[in-house]
Amino acid sequence: MNRVKRAAIFDLDGTLIDSLPDLTNAVNKMLADWGEAPLTGADVGPMVGDGAATLVTRAFNARGGLPGPDVAPFLQRFLDHYEPHAADETKPWPGVAETLEYLRDKGVILAVCTNKPTKATHDVLAALNLDHFFAVVVGGDDAPALKPNPAHINAVLDRLGIHHEEAVMVGDSINDVLAAKGANMPVVVMSFGYSRVPPHELGADLVIDDFTMLKRVIAG
Repeated sequence: MNRVKRAAIFDLDGTLIDSLPDLTNAVNKMLADWGEAPLTGADVGPMVGDGAATLVTRAFNARGGLPGPDVAPFLQRFLDHYEPHAADETKPWPGVAETLEYLRDKGVILAVCTNKPTKATHDVLAALNLDHFFAVVVGGDDAPALKPNPAHINAVLDRLGIHHEEAVMVGDSINDVLAAKGANMPVVVMSFGYSRVPPHELGADLVIDDFTMLKRVIAG
């Protein structure tokens, strides 16, 4: 990355926000509905990032497997627990609002590309007063395919009317890296997210420890 970018596309969970407490609470309420023991945040963190259905499946697999053949009813129970409380304990990572405001004021167009369900995404962004920063938000329900498929990022680019060379992806996981590379975009990874792989082993163009570093990285 050696030039100023016109647009920045952000992952949500683990990148912009620390949502693990609320995700863990909802997972454990869902598990309790079927008499299963709770998981810790350390258990749940590596399960996050591939969409809610996969999170639900992984949570039950940690307790012996799904109680039925179809994930749909268990997913709905998880969403019933999660969506009304998606911002109870969730917070932006330090420096997020400050950095987004700086980038927007510098003329960088901002977007969200997340595998998280769309309603929960909008609810959390609004509750945390971050929604007004983003020109486009494409949640898991809106995407033609979830990350790591680059079609998810391409859907964001299409809505923005931006060419891939003008944008950068900012994430925390292998899904973000693979999707960005598939879309021929550079990618910056946060070292403090929920990656199942050590951040420096993901193959990103840059790994940063402080969200405010994006001011210099993206806007010059």
